[in-house]
Amino acid sequence: MTRSREATLRLIGRVPERELTRPRTQGRWSVKDVLAHFAAWEEEAIRRFALIARGRGDRIFFYVADPKAVDRFNARAVAAARRLSLRGVLRRLARVRQRLIARFRALPAAALRDPAHRYPVTAWLPEYAWTHEAKHRRRLWRWWRERQAGGAGGGRSRRARVGGGAGRRRAGES
Repeated sequence: MTRSREATLRLIGRVPERELTRPRTQGRWSVKDVLAHFAAWEEEAIRRFALIARGRGDRIFFYVADPKAVDRFNARAVAAARRLSLRGVLRRLARVRQRLIARFRALPAAALRDPAHRYPVTAWLPEYAWTHEAKHRRRLWRWWRERQAGGAGGGRSRRARVGGGAGRRRAGES
């Protein structure tokens, strides 16, 4: 989790703020929107950890069963964060990641693979906390390289243009 976030922060540290907040560079989203998207899914993971800690893992909603719910979740999360400055989103991202790690460490080891939950933590946490971020980071890197090179289409690769919406989802759902 830590290495993934460090890599993301290193990448966005190379990009000027005006580019990070430029609309529609990542599909319908800005880079700032993508960062808010990460924070929202990590907050969902924290909520799930709280349910598991209370013995209520059965109350976890798994978005994989309803792809339209994923799109609604993403749209609400990004819309709610649009009022925040880039610094505000970065602060939120840092706070949420710290809480996520603390909650994760507080879980008993047996909870990670507990078959009582529809999907054990080990099935969805990687997608919420680092693999999904890595996919977006690769798109961000391609976009930024093209942007620096003055590529066609406003510096947006085809793959970056399709981000921010429904697509293939696994247990991670985001």
